[in-house]
Amino acid sequence: MTDEMVITSPISWLDGVDVRTGRIVQEGHPQRGQSIAGKIVRIKGSTGSTVGAYIFFALKRNNVAPLKIIVEEPDSVTIAAELAGIPVEIRGVREVRLEDESVEEELRRYLEREASITGAEGFARVRSVHVSGVSYATIGDSGREWLSEISRRIRFRVTATTNPAGMDLVDWNTMGIPEGFAKKQMEIVDSLISMGAVPTFTCIPYLVGNLPTYGERVCWGESSAVAFINSVLGARSNREGATKTIVVAAAGYTPVYGKHLDENRLPSIRVEVEPLEDVLQHYLLAYYVGLHYPDSVPLYTGLKRVSLAELKAMSAAGAASGSIEMFHIPGITPNDISDVSRSLKVTKRDLSLLREEMSSFEGGSDLVVLGCPHLSLQELREIGRLVDGRRALVRFWLFTARAFMPMIERSELKRVFKEFGAEIWYDTCMVVSPLEELGIRKVTTNSAKAAKYLRSLRKLEVELLDVKEIIGRYTAQR
Repeated sequence: MTDEMVITSPISWLDGVDVRTGRIVQEGHPQRGQSIAGKIVRIKGSTGSTVGAYIFFALKRNNVAPLKIIVEEPDSVTIAAELAGIPVEIRGVREVRLEDESVEEELRRYLEREASITGAEGFARVRSVHVSGVSYATIGDSGREWLSEISRRIRFRVTATTNPAGMDLVDWNTMGIPEGFAKKQMEIVDSLISMGAVPTFTCIPYLVGNLPTYGERVCWGESSAVAFINSVLGARSNREGATKTIVVAAAGYTPVYGKHLDENRLPSIRVEVEPLEDVLQHYLLAYYVGLHYPDSVPLYTGLKRVSLAELKAMSAAGAASGSIEMFHIPGITPNDISDVSRSLKVTKRDLSLLREEMSSFEGGSDLVVLGCPHLSLQELREIGRLVDGRRALVRFWLFTARAFMPMIERSELKRVFKEFGAEIWYDTCMVVSPLEELGIRKVTTNSAKAAKYLRSLRKLEVELLDVKEIIGRYTAQR
C-alpha cells in the first residue's frame, strides 16, 4: 500500500525539497527531514519562487518524486508537476475545454487539465507572458533538457519576456563563472530565443517594455513581478509556474481563476504599520506578513509616499516568504477596497527582530550585492549619488537590466561607479548566479528576498542592511 503524506505547512518547492533525496529541507518547516519520495502527497499549496515548477523534473529524474500530489487549493506552481509526469488532483474537478484546435495538442491538454483542477471559469487570450526559470543554477540539467526538447516543437505566439539568467551573458568570464556552467546556461538561452522569447533577462519586465494595462489578463512567472502588476498596475496574473509560462506563451491562452477574478483580489487582512524609513523596512514588512499570512491579500495602512523602489521591495518580499500575489495600498492600488474584518499590527520592533533573525553575521562581508529585484535607473542614480567621492572597501556588485546599459554607459554613472569600485552586471542577479562557486561565503544585501535565497539556495551567510548602512560600513571617503 502506498504511503500517504499530509504536508501540514506550505512548501517552497525551489529551496524546500532536496532534489537528490526527496526530503523536505525547508528552514523551519514542521516536517523537515521527511521524504516525499514515492508517496501520495496532500498539500494546501506552495510558497516562494515560481521556478519551483522545474524541481519536479529533477525529482522525477532522480527517482524521488511523489507518486501523486493532491492539492487543496489552486496553485499553478504545484500543478506544473503534471508537465513532469507527476499526477496532480484536487477535489471537485469539472472538465474545462479549450476550443481552439490550432493550439498544439499536448499544450492544450495541459491547459485543460489545469483549468479543470483549478475550477477555472474558462480561458482568456493573453498578449503578455513573462518567463521565469531561466538560470541553469536553479533549473539544472533536467530543466535544461526539457527546454531543449520542447523548443524543437513549439514557437511562441505572444510577447514573452525572460527572467534573469545565471550569469552576465556577455561578461560571464570576468564575473568568474566556470566555463561549464556558462555553456549550459547558453543552451537554455538558445532554447528560449529559438521559441521566440524576448531576451530581456530581467525580473522587472514592466520597466523594460512588457507593461500590461489595467484589467489585462496575463501569465507571468516571476513572483515579485506578479505582485507588482496586480498591486500597482491593476493587471491580472496568478503566481504562475515557470514551466506553465512556456506553455501559455506558445498557446496564447491561460485559465481564468485565482487573481483573474474580482472576488480573489479583495483584501483579506488589514496590516497597520507606522510610517517606515527606508527600503529595507518595506522589504521586512512584506516579508513579515508573508511569513505569518502566506496566502493573504494584505491591505497596508499607515504607509506614506511609497516609492517605486519600496513597491518593488514589497512585491518581492511577500512573494518570497509566502505566496502573496497582490496587496493593497490606498492611493496606489487601482482596485476597490472593501471592509476587512481581520487586522494585524506590525511594529518597527517586529521588523528589527526579523532583520536580526535573517542576518547571520555582522561586519566582514566578502561581497555587497544590490539589485533583487533588479535596480531601476532611479535606484542606480540614488546609489551613485550616495557613493560619489567614496571608495568601496569590499567588492560591490550591482544588478540591473541590460536595457539600461546604454543610458548607464553614456551618463555620469559609469564614471561614478568605476571610481567607487562597483561592478555592474546585467542579465543576472545574486540569487540565480552560482556565487558559492566563486569563493564567496559572506554576502551583504538590502533585499529580504535575496537574503532568503542566498541562505537556502546558495548556502551563504547573509548580512541584511539598508543601503545607507551598507555605505557607512563598507565604504570610505577617497
